[in-house]
Amino acid sequence: MLLVIKQADTLFELRKNELGILDEGRMDEEIYVYIFPVTEDSTTLTLKVHNRGHLVVNVVQVWINDVPNILEDFVLQPMGWNEMVLNESTADFIPIPGTRYFIKITTDRGNIFSSNSGSLYCDSEGKWDEGMFGINFLISYPAAGWFNVSIKHADTGDPVLEPFFIHKSSAGVAFDFRPVPSAKKYHVIIMKGTEKIYDDNVTISWPYGPATEMVIA
Repeated sequence: MLLVIKQADTLFELRKNELGILDEGRMDEEIYVYIFPVTEDSTTLTLKVHNRGHLVVNVVQVWINDVPNILEDFVLQPMGWNEMVLNESTADFIPIPGTRYFIKITTDRGNIFSSNSGSLYCDSEGKWDEGMFGINFLISYPAAGWFNVSIKHADTGDPVLEPFFIHKSSAGVAFDFRPVPSAKKYHVIIMKGTEKIYDDNVTISWPYGPATEMVIA
């Protein structure tokens, strides 16, 4: 009886360790999902999945409006990406005019990641409409504190928004999102005090690309 109890305790500890490792891996997954049409009136969508983390990630399911679509699993290497099309032949997907679509993926660790570019709306004429354009910010700069951000029109240099601040703690990275008025090229500058840590153009190329773009500093 004691032997059986010891074996059960050992099995329990092994299972607990396995679950602990799985939980750590689940928290370390960092995936960005983007969805956009091939053209404004196309029935085919492009799904782009980017692995920004340090783990190899296996994507096991793609969901369209909470309906699982039969697609082959695909593996994302660290800092790698995969692009695929969603249409009638690949995902049994035919857009219905007047319908809004939400896309998300599931990994084999159990994480669910929704589209960072938001939802897509197929209007009554069968054209794709994006309700919001914007820029996502991810600041992983080593120092904590306040970061001053400015967004300007790349062609004129005129400000798009009033300069704003993003705060980052010492515990991790900082996230923020800011809407912009239209799909075009913007110039983004991020300052930490007097130090410029980001200075580059960001292009929102909708409908030939995501309606939101990511700035990583």
